[in-house]
Amino acid sequence: SPNEVICHGIPDMRPVADGDIINLDVTVYVEYKGKRYHGDLNETFLCGQCDEESIKLVKCAWDCLKAGCDMIKPGTMYRDLGGSITHVAAAHNCSVVKGYC
Repeated sequence: SPNEVICHGIPDMRPVADGDIINLDVTVYVEYKGKRYHGDLNETFLCGQCDEESIKLVKCAWDCLKAGCDMIKPGTMYRDLGGSITHVAAAHNCSVVKGYC
């Protein structure tokens, strides 16, 4: 997904440009020995020379991810993860997306 696309953008014919923020999202589904598994990962890339605002945005996203990951353990409520992420985003003068459908 390029730049302002929230997630799961459909690739088009636009070439990657200098200064773009690109999110590469890979998802797989597999059935193994009668059980179904789902794996999902993504990575964000700053392409070429990015402006300061783009760099700060990606740094905020990394800090939010770390805050959420640091909380993960059995029994943690999803809303608490979201609250922590929202708090970190606000500290960066950013906000989280409430919905995208």
